[in-house]
Amino acid sequence: MRVSKTDSIAGLPAELARAIARKFRGREGVADVVADLLDGTEFELEAVVAGLEAAGYLEKIRVDNDGDVWWDTTIQGNALAMASFGKPISRKTADRLVTGLLERARDYNADPGNPTFINTLRVFGSYLSPEIDPLGDVDIELTYGRRITDQKALADYTRASGRSFNTYVDQLLWPQTELVLHLKKRSAFINITLEDITRLTDRFETIYSIDADPQAVRPPADSALIGR
Repeated sequence: MRVSKTDSIAGLPAELARAIARKFRGREGVADVVADLLDGTEFELEAVVAGLEAAGYLEKIRVDNDGDVWWDTTIQGNALAMASFGKPISRKTADRLVTGLLERARDYNADPGNPTFINTLRVFGSYLSPEIDPLGDVDIELTYGRRITDQKALADYTRASGRSFNTYVDQLLWPQTELVLHLKKRSAFINITLEDITRLTDRFETIYSIDADPQAVRPPADSALIGR
């Protein structure tokens, strides 16, 4: 999904609407999530949530015993959360990006020293429609697993990166973050999600599977798979 920064979504500037959708995605509870984003704006929390619900971006999950409403993003809301604002790219460029992505995936899985392995890559969105040219970006779903499951070994690997982390969670997620950065190779036009895309669409294509890669180093039997 590609939108313009000048677009209005559910009565909100597109950037603000996307930021809210990203906060809501996979989370519940309204006030704590959105309050900071609306601080200093003219928008009121209840009106914003009602507008996003009416436009199909949010849905009520439940109402708790205190009467508080819990929310999550819809399929449309998840698409908004992944929306891009950049200029479109040609199909030729998109094909080149996918080719490079697959090369990096094969190289990554051929190295047994990496703490994670790529299980599958599935492409979805506008790339699957050959008649669309130019297109916004290349949408990719990643499922992966952990070659290293020992927490001390993972901590040693992260420490060896020489990176500093803002939070302990960032530190724990470094192997995953490193994998995504490797696959994207700084491209703003490769959009990688770890979500199950069957929640977003029934149209996708598997472009990489470790089971079909003869050069991939198979993960240990006790490796942990992340994703579907």
